[in-house]
Order: sequence, then structure tokens, then C-alpha cells
Amino acid sequence: MAVGWGLAFAGCGDDDDPTATRDAGGGERDARPVDEDARVSASDGGREDGGGEPGGTLAERYPGDEGIGSDPSVLFHDDFEGGWGQWDAPTDDTMYLHLENGALANAGSSYLRSTVTRDHLEADQYISASPRYVFDRRVDTVYWRFHVRFPNVAPNPHHWVRVAAGTESWSSSGLANTVPPGDEGFWFDFDISNDDVFNFYVYWHQMRSGRCNDGSATPGCEGDQGTTYYYGNVFSPNDQTAYPRDEWFCVEMRGEASTPGTSDGSLAFWIDDVPVGDYGPGRPDGTWLRATFHEDGCEFSACTDPAPFEGFDFRTDSDVRFKAIFLDAYYERDSTDRKIETLEGRGLTVSREMTILYDDVVVATERIGCRTGG
Repeated sequence: MAVGWGLAFAGCGDDDDPTATRDAGGGERDARPVDEDARVSASDGGREDGGGEPGGTLAERYPGDEGIGSDPSVLFHDDFEGGWGQWDAPTDDTMYLHLENGALANAGSSYLRSTVTRDHLEADQYISASPRYVFDRRVDTVYWRFHVRFPNVAPNPHHWVRVAAGTESWSSSGLANTVPPGDEGFWFDFDISNDDVFNFYVYWHQMRSGRCNDGSATPGCEGDQGTTYYYGNVFSPNDQTAYPRDEWFCVEMRGEASTPGTSDGSLAFWIDDVPVGDYGPGRPDGTWLRATFHEDGCEFSACTDPAPFEGFDFRTDSDVRFKAIFLDAYYERDSTDRKIETLEGRGLTVSREMTILYDDVVVATERIGCRTGG
């Protein structure tokens, strides 16, 4: 993988410093106009064998993704060759989302372009460019792979893509700074720092507050910030390499819902089929400080010794299952301005357009792998 213009990163991004008090407004997707529940059924999501060649990842069994959408484990597939229609919304180009044809495609001739400009943000403080899809069945384990390209030097989104889990009737929309009920739902975002590396940003019923050093919200606690807030808990692997600008690369993530009453839930991700982050019961070692889990510990005065991560107790009811994806690029005016200032301080010429290209999207209940030749 080529090295991008960002810096190798360990710890928290510019907007996730655990020693800083967050703006109470948060700017956190506080208006997602979507009904996640329009097409959900309550059927189980276990894999049924069939289709493709036996063994290996889905991408290995379906070279070039040919026929991958017909595999029983696949919940969603879009290579954008057939125009709009695979997603629940939008169903046509919008101000920020455009289907395009040309040589820039990762494969085939079509891809999706998301573009939000500084002019857009001057007119609207919060912008979400977000195709979204609700699964036809809710599942306990989900894998999501897509190929992505960032063609210019520009601020990354305030928050990026989302995977939502819940009961048939529950929606994660508009719930920033909220602890979700364990018997109703949870969600995680897969985010990008200003240094072009990745982290999970997680909401669940046992999430930690940013108010106190120990993650509680007790007034007078050690490190008391004076305000109780529950924004997403941050998990950022150490020693990441910045992704390349203006090149396609492959992202895959996995979410495993916990057995109710236990902490055996997990999150993991791969970049170009290389494992980067894996958070589950007993792995990795790290230190909690407020709402951030620091892999291998941290150096703030309030940091305790590293200990194995306890795993995720995501839900208290087995009816809470993964149900929807948002291929989102969510920008907030103030955080974008701060990121621009930081990038320009590094001597970079920053584009007025925040553009992201997407191609070859697959969601399944088993490991997918990056699109292969064929």
C-alpha cells in the first residue's frame, strides 16, 4: 500500500481527544431522514451453503464478483453497473451523490461519487451524503466490503459509514449523545481521522461517558468534565499506515452481536485484506480513559495499566440484530474548518471539494474479501 499524505497515527484523532470536553451540540448526524425498518424481517441470518466454489472467501469463490449477489450469504451487492435501484434511498442522483461512468471505476465502467463542497457547508452546517439499505433479514454477524478512493487532498468526513443493529421497529436515526437500550439496538460508525487512518465509533447500552476518567457519569469523579455526555466510544488500532490518496483500496469490516448476558461481541476490520483492528473478548490489551479504549495503554496522567479488552455486551435481547448500512459521508462545518486549518498547517493545498468514490459493495454473513480479478 502506498503511503498517503496523512501521518501514521496512534491514539485519538483531532476530534476525539479524550482529554477535551466535547461541544454539547456534537454535530452528530442529528437528522437522518430514514426509516431503517421499512423492509426488515425477523428471520435468522445464519449462512446456508450454496453457490460459487467451496471454501475460501466469497471473493475467491466468485472471481471478479461474478454471481456473488446470488450467494445465500449475501445480503446486498452493488457494483453500480445497473444504475440506481439497489439502495433503498436515494433512487436517483442528488446534490451530493452521483453515479458516473468512466475509466476511474475500480472495475467495470461505473462507480458512485460523493462530493460535498465548502460552498455546500457554508449554506448548510450539517450535510449527510448517504446511500442506505435495510437488509431483507436481520442477522447476528455481518461483513461489509467496499472499494473506495479519495481523489484529492481534503478534510475527511466528521463521521463516515455506519452499520445499525436493532429490533424490527428500532431506528438509530437522530440518537447522538444517547445510550441506546440494550433490548432495542446499537450501532457503530467506521470513521477516518484527519491523518487518514481508521477507528470504530461505537454506541451500545454499556458504552462509557466522556465525563469521568473511569467512563462513569458521577459528579465529582476523577477527571470530572462537569457535563455528562455519551458520544461514540472510540477504538483506533495503533501503528496504522495512512491510506493512499487517489488510489482504490479495499475496506472490510465485521460485526458480531453478543450472546445476551455475555460480552462475546466483537468488531474487526481489514484494509486490502490485511487485518488491522480486532476488538473482542480478551483482545487486544489496552486502557480505557473516559470514552476511548487506548490499545497498549496511554500516557496521560490518569491512564491505568493495560488489560485485555472485555469484549462487547452489545444487547440484552437476541431480537436485536444487524439490520442496515449507511454508505455515509457526514460533514459538519466547524470540524471541517478545523481540519482544513490543520492540513494547511502541514503545507498542503486543500481542495474545496470533499470527494469520495465507491465501487463493488458487498454485505454478507461470512468473510467477503477484496474483489479479485476475473
